[in-house]
Amino acid sequence: MLEKNYVLGLDIGGTNIRTGVVCDDFSLYGFEMTSSVDLFRAPGGEIQALASHVRGYCRRHAEFAFPRAVSIGFPSTINKDKTEVLSTPNLPGFNKLAVVELLEKELGLPVYINRDVNLLMMNDIHAYELEKADIVIGCYIGTGLGNAICIGGQMLRGKNGVAGELGHVPVLGSKRVCQCGNVGCMETIASGKYLEELREKHFPKDSLAGLFRDHADSPVLKEYVEYLAIAVALEINILDPDYVILGGGVLQMQDFPIELLETYIKHHTRKPLPNDNLQIVISKQNQESGVIGAGMDAFRRMEKGDDNDSTCIRPCWSYA
Repeated sequence: MLEKNYVLGLDIGGTNIRTGVVCDDFSLYGFEMTSSVDLFRAPGGEIQALASHVRGYCRRHAEFAFPRAVSIGFPSTINKDKTEVLSTPNLPGFNKLAVVELLEKELGLPVYINRDVNLLMMNDIHAYELEKADIVIGCYIGTGLGNAICIGGQMLRGKNGVAGELGHVPVLGSKRVCQCGNVGCMETIASGKYLEELREKHFPKDSLAGLFRDHADSPVLKEYVEYLAIAVALEINILDPDYVILGGGVLQMQDFPIELLETYIKHHTRKPLPNDNLQIVISKQNQESGVIGAGMDAFRRMEKGDDNDSTCIRPCWSYA
């Protein structure tokens, strides 16, 4: 068994669930990735399925059998107290579910939950040593358009806990229906889901993975990249951030035109400032990033002694 303090981190997506042990120095052990589709298809309910997953992981990794806590990132809106999942389009069984209370009863351990994009950004802020920055924004383009905002070392939560929903900014004139139920959300034209629609319509014989490799000069794909840039520039013009973190699975696709994205972002940001002083960081995240972020979140919340406030990302602690 590890002699260090450690927690169990989970990063839950619509397709996969990533699990691993995170130590107090933010090192990761025993990383696993399994199908969330299969897990939550099983009878018995979502909470029971999650509890079974945690117990099964601990049985398979006996040296990690006694974590201090379980910390979970959801692709969801989370209430301000970070106790309840409010809405998860890709995992509807978790909507309006008091995950913390129910899962703590099942496991007998402290449970922490957060938006998955917040956890990705916590990991990036630590990895790129941005803790002292006043304003940092993160835009993560995956299946959807994830967004996190850090101001003065605090992750912005908002009145209801749902701040940073950049993907649901309305686009004038758009009639596209979003999974959130609204019409014309930015995410309907600036996301991995929309990219898959473009592939089916314009490049039906091609795989999604090689789309930018094989069609780099396509006007359709260039327009798509500009849509992404407009979303990012919108938030830059509002917040004037010290740093902009760009990440997500779409940006990690083979030959994705990062330079073109940056060019479009600068084209749409206000001149001369913030455009002339823009600092863009391209995240090198991987499948493990959200799990590490979940571990960071748990340690920071345990250190503060406040289960309902995990927002501080500036390190101010030490462990024996």
